[in-house]
Amino acid sequence: MASLLKTTRLGSTLEEVLKPQFARSNYRDLDLFKEHVDNLIARIPQDGSSIDLQPLFFRFTLDTMTSLLFGQSVYSLKSIAIGDEKEFAEAFNLAQEYMMKRYRLLDLYFLIGGRSFLNACKTVHKFVDQIIAHGLINIANTKQDKPDRYLFLDVVAQDCQNKDALRDQLLNILLAGRDTTACLLSWILYVKSNNSAPIHIVP
Repeated sequence: MASLLKTTRLGSTLEEVLKPQFARSNYRDLDLFKEHVDNLIARIPQDGSSIDLQPLFFRFTLDTMTSLLFGQSVYSLKSIAIGDEKEFAEAFNLAQEYMMKRYRLLDLYFLIGGRSFLNACKTVHKFVDQIIAHGLINIANTKQDKPDRYLFLDVVAQDCQNKDALRDQLLNILLAGRDTTACLLSWILYVKSNNSAPIHIVP
């Protein structure tokens, strides 16, 4: 996570660059979230049968974070496979599972991996590189126009000229935003299912 605090070419930290991404004015109409909430609800059985919601929350946060950061969602919650987006979501999950196992082995991390891990990383990198290339084209075409909303990809791309470093920064933020939010949603639902008292929001 140290890379998230490195200063950019213009002297701003990525933390400062990321803050406007979550400004209230960016999402005043909430349309961006509504689509993904609808997709989440559509995956919940209507017959009252049991379901593990945490995997769905991880898909939900992956969809929202890719839309927030890249301006393009992977739509992993949609039941029908949609090409590269579905392939990315599956590869992202697989690569993350391998990374957690490798982290636990410390210096022996190389014992876990193999072709499936490398292929998953390759798929993730390819997908993000395509989004970056598309984003760079948009930046070049809209320099004179005011964008509809703040996009993290656009700002970091203007600061970071190295495409590999740009991809790493985007994946760092994506990983952090996806996991923490999904775990929070899972925990809130667990607490509420065992306690009917209202949750008090700390000012």
